Amino acid sequence: MGGYDKIDYAVNIVEAYRRAKGLSGEEVARLFGDAGVFKFLEDFGDTLHCQSDEATIAEIDDFLKTQTT
Repeated sequence: MGGYDKIDYAVNIVEAYRRAKGLSGEEVARLFGDAGVFKFLEDFGDTLHCQSDEATIAEIDDFLKTQTT
């Protein structure tokens, strides 16, 4: 599992993304689930959790762009 709790990390990022984008938690959860962001966080969380929330949000935005093109 690494040196961090993956569920706590995912919840923190959902909250940070929600605040940054002005969305509800439900909207973020739906977006992350539909676009595979939760899997992305699981796969790359060992690296992403060392970054600031702002940097992780930028990584998620870049990931989302690859999912919608």
